Amino acid sequence: MFIFSRLLPVAALLFTVSAFSAEDVSTHHHAMAMPVSAEQPVWQSEGVVKKITDRQITISHHAIEALNWPAMTMAFDRSASAQTPVSVGEKVAFTFSQTESGYQLVHITPLQ
Repeated sequence: MFIFSRLLPVAALLFTVSAFSAEDVSTHHHAMAMPVSAEQPVWQSEGVVKKITDRQITISHHAIEALNWPAMTMAFDRSASAQTPVSVGEKVAFTFSQTESGYQLVHITPLQ
């Protein structure tokens, strides 16, 4: 009986700690859960077409504040929806998204 009375407070303490830890982990898990979106974010900019290939269009574009990007020249993958005819040297407005393989044009339009 003496051993049982000594172990009972320890067992109660361990149960309390494990119950608190389980609640803490559960709450933490829900706080870390992020909603899954079916659509990718799309950004827009304007620039000048520098190079065109079958798979990419290279554009020298303005700074994109939403991404903390300075003005730069970069290649964008062409998508089926971004097949508007543009020419090297032409000023364009464009939108793009990020994919697993890089950045892909969503839409590109010549500027007048």
